[in-house]
Amino acid sequence: MSGKIDHVPVLVNEVVEILKPCLSTGTIIDATAGGGGHLAALARELRGSFPEARRWGRLVGLDVDAEAIAVAESRLGAFGCKVLQESFSGHFPDSGSELPMILLMQASYVDMRKIAERLGIQPVTGVLMDLGLSSYQLQPERGFSFEQDGPLDMRFDRQGKRQPARDLLRQASEQEIYTWLRVYGEEPMAKRLSREIYQARREIDTTKELAAVVARVVPKRNLRKRLARVFQALRIVVNDELTNLRLGLEAAIKLLTPGGRLVVLCYQSGEDRCFKSVVRENKELVRILTRKPVRPGREEVMVNPRARSARLRAIEKVAVKFESKGEVR
Repeated sequence: MSGKIDHVPVLVNEVVEILKPCLSTGTIIDATAGGGGHLAALARELRGSFPEARRWGRLVGLDVDAEAIAVAESRLGAFGCKVLQESFSGHFPDSGSELPMILLMQASYVDMRKIAERLGIQPVTGVLMDLGLSSYQLQPERGFSFEQDGPLDMRFDRQGKRQPARDLLRQASEQEIYTWLRVYGEEPMAKRLSREIYQARREIDTTKELAAVVARVVPKRNLRKRLARVFQALRIVVNDELTNLRLGLEAAIKLLTPGGRLVVLCYQSGEDRCFKSVVRENKELVRILTRKPVRPGREEVMVNPRARSARLRAIEKVAVKFESKGEVR
């Protein structure tokens, strides 16, 4: 990672306010730990408002990105923080001064139920999922940004089995590229762009080379918006984001104890639709805390322009479904 990057968490005060009732009674999982900004705010609240809660309250940070865990560990060290390997299996003591306030693990939120069970950290009273990119992920070597030249990668987990965006493009048909741009980028010019990208796909190795191909088709006045949609679509495909999001949301709802809360920060309409769909499918188990999405105020957007598209939605678990019998209680 090139240089020190300060990641600014989005809607941090609102997140803490919603999760505050859950802090002292169990474990809160930040399923997208990122740079650790939300975890740091929750840890300050836990330490300040519930000094005795350390005996039974804990914060857990998960992230599929190894760099996220490294950044979070550096940021959270002062609170008492331990990084666990995904293979870790063992229960922590119920009390005692050696109990770490924050546990970090490189893992996908899809697996949060298995992880919680393996670590013995129930009850889980809160889950946070911030679906935005962190500042350090916009460094050139990660390949997420069209504003800086770097390898066309876009993988959250660069040590994992997923292929980088460059390889996916080279193997894709024109129809597949069109579908990606139209469905995941919601791009009106998907037809023309997919044709141009398909024809040039074997010559595209970097973010700037992809951006140059898009610029051949798109009028300059609309270029940034089109580039954002193209890069968003490829990122979603590379990481299978919407499939994993649905699985993660379902896992969170099942994992939460009654009274537990799920907070999700969405940044594009596909994420928002996925959240609302999962909530509808689980309407007997949850109640909606935010009838309208909470958005950043003007001052926050001025300080952190990338927060402008954020939409916070929250639900509370009110019942448990017994899967073997299909009963709701």
